[in-house]
Amino acid sequence: MRKFNKGCAVVLALALSMSFMTGCGDSNGTSGKLDNTASKATSSDATESADNSSEEFASIEDMVDQYAADVTLGEYKGMEYEEKGTDVTDDEVQAKVDSFVNGLATFDKDTTSEAKNGDTVNIDFVGTVDGEEFEGGNTNGSGYDLVLGSGSFIDNFEDQIVGHKPGETFTVNVTFPENYGKDELNGKAAKFETTLNYIKIDKPATYNDELVANNTSYKTTAEYEASVREQLKQSKEDSALASAQNEVMVAVINNSTIENISADDVQANADKIITSIKTQAETNGIEYDTYIYYYYGYDDSAAFEQYVQQVCEESQKERMVVCAIAKKENISVTDDEADKYIADYATKNSVDESTLRQNLTDVEIKYNALAEKVMNFLMDNAKATAASTTETTETSESTDSTEAADAEQAEE
Repeated sequence: MRKFNKGCAVVLALALSMSFMTGCGDSNGTSGKLDNTASKATSSDATESADNSSEEFASIEDMVDQYAADVTLGEYKGMEYEEKGTDVTDDEVQAKVDSFVNGLATFDKDTTSEAKNGDTVNIDFVGTVDGEEFEGGNTNGSGYDLVLGSGSFIDNFEDQIVGHKPGETFTVNVTFPENYGKDELNGKAAKFETTLNYIKIDKPATYNDELVANNTSYKTTAEYEASVREQLKQSKEDSALASAQNEVMVAVINNSTIENISADDVQANADKIITSIKTQAETNGIEYDTYIYYYYGYDDSAAFEQYVQQVCEESQKERMVVCAIAKKENISVTDDEADKYIADYATKNSVDESTLRQNLTDVEIKYNALAEKVMNFLMDNAKATAASTTETTETSESTDSTEAADAEQAEE
């Protein structure tokens, strides 16, 4: 049985913040689970970002006036941010090429050898607890690839496959962890009737012009590598901009005095997001507690909901500060600008514009267009400082790790 791994919040940022713009963060500067998620947004996420607090405003001008009245701005011009490097190294390009090639590898089936640690085996299994099958414990004959010794499965499941040959059926006895994430399985002894189908013998693909031409829109390895470099460059530039915007916005919020934050609005937004997540879990046939443990890394629903409420409060502060700056600097948004904003957003994130418009009010759309203009104003008046050597190295390594996983998308 697959072990649950704590994941990161992959779409929570957009859902928790009414603004679609990059640069959203909390006033403590601990953006953590909120970073790098906007690019993964869907029309569903945008729908869920509809903010109850905006429904009380008759117009974007009304929203700006009301929010600005409760904010005393501190310094917001000349904010400093650390400038991230955006150079792409040959090693980073090679990592993506390697990932692309590895994804095209084929394999032969070894049906005679004994399985050993390090082998990739294809198995089928039927799991039972107290003699009863449980959800997710049956491959239904579809086969499952497992690297022996990887620790991907619970307890010593993998060790009990070692030494068996393809075609053999045997019983694997394991005990689920106490914190596995499902009440009916936590700490329970289980039996898995397991069949070893075959051992996979990898046949690496050969990287050449033919491979590239057959699997991408490019004709040569040179063309493909140029596209990879361009994509990596764009990704680094986007990441650097998002980091800078976040740093600047956090500083501006921390410099401001904000009063009359509506606890009702914050709670309403938090409740709406929690309800949405519960619906997503139910749609996927997963218990809520298991869902938030798997996707967000929380094994305590109360702690997770407190986190959601905290981010909703920070998002509310951001909206109020954005409006205060717009008021002071006479920044406004026209109907044409709002239309262009929502159209560009839909195109960039591959979501349906009509769906966005059906689920967002005119005030919500105009606020987001306004927030983007305010953010641009802040960045135009901000000051870049050189990134430290350590930070540059860490950023490069992080980008390398993240981008390598997406290499197969380069041909798009």
